[in-house]
Amino acid sequence: MKKNKIIDFVVLGGGCAALSFINKVIDKKIKNFSFVIIEKRKKYYDDKSWCFWTEDKKQYDKILEKSWRSFSFNFKDKNNILTSNSFEYIYIRSISFYNFVISKISSKPFIELKLNEDVINIKFHKSYYQITTSRAVYLAKNVLDTRPNIDNFKKNPFMYQSFLGYEIKFKKQIDFNINNVYLMHNMKADNKKFFFDYILPINKNTVLFEHTIFSKNAFSEASIKKMLTRRLKIFNNNEFKVIRKEYGKIPMGIINKKALIDKNNYFFTGTLAGAIRPSSGYGFLNIQSWADQTTNKLKEEGKINSYFNNKVIEKYLDNLFLKIISNNSIYAPYIFYYFTKNIITETFIRFMIGNASFFDFIKVIYAMPKRVFIRCLIKN
Repeated sequence: MKKNKIIDFVVLGGGCAALSFINKVIDKKIKNFSFVIIEKRKKYYDDKSWCFWTEDKKQYDKILEKSWRSFSFNFKDKNNILTSNSFEYIYIRSISFYNFVISKISSKPFIELKLNEDVINIKFHKSYYQITTSRAVYLAKNVLDTRPNIDNFKKNPFMYQSFLGYEIKFKKQIDFNINNVYLMHNMKADNKKFFFDYILPINKNTVLFEHTIFSKNAFSEASIKKMLTRRLKIFNNNEFKVIRKEYGKIPMGIINKKALIDKNNYFFTGTLAGAIRPSSGYGFLNIQSWADQTTNKLKEEGKINSYFNNKVIEKYLDNLFLKIISNNSIYAPYIFYYFTKNIITETFIRFMIGNASFFDFIKVIYAMPKRVFIRCLIKN
């Protein structure tokens, strides 16, 4: 593209939301607009994992790593195993997704991916935006901002989901059931945090082992590393090698929508716009759904829209659940264990993926451990 040519869409950030949007643009053969993606990283790495439930894993065949039908919760030596005949819990490596979309971009002259560029300044003129980066200046009719911004979250209730995970290859076969995801294993809590192990057995010798913490303040990679190292001592009799690691701190809270109103063709999506589920930290499916809807609008009307979740009951329950957990973390293991013990598997999954019906919401409320919930509500 020529210097200072006005681009139709400049996308700020080149992560999951940005690439999901561009992927849908390509799939729907939307060729009458120009796109530039500005990403600060120099290179894409296998830096995270996306896992979620789906009834149709075939649509992810090209990027799917593994899937499971069984998942479990563990608290004080009690195990609750849930199995679904309808849904599978699938695991996608971030690098598989990145490479899949980037390979499609490479053959599209109307789409450019700019790596190793930091956004320095954004100015709005009468009919376009001027985006100054560390390497260039871009003019754009529309801006899609996918960059996380913690300031857009309401202060209460709010938590971080901090985690550090190692993909580990063992010399001997592991003792875990490779057909089961250990979704919340060894759940524990104190007055400041709720923590557990998240374990994905990839094969008989390889596992993704993450230590996860829900807390009001984010934990650094170094601090979680100490905890994870202690947890990995259970494998002292089995020599292993760390293949890769992934660290993150996911904001879990309610978005202040006043800060995200579409104005002058400036749009928001991704974590910034509330695509991450406040009560769980899941977001991949929300982003895919938004990308599908907004590219339909782009194809039909020549416009896009920001991400918004309009499910009132879901937002109410997320807010209530987050408030209780953030202010009463000591009860979290009990709540999670008995909630999943009391609920039908398919209902739980539909609630987690944002596809619950009105009757599912009623069942979710009924499944909550009532004494603890009422005690926490009175306390708060």
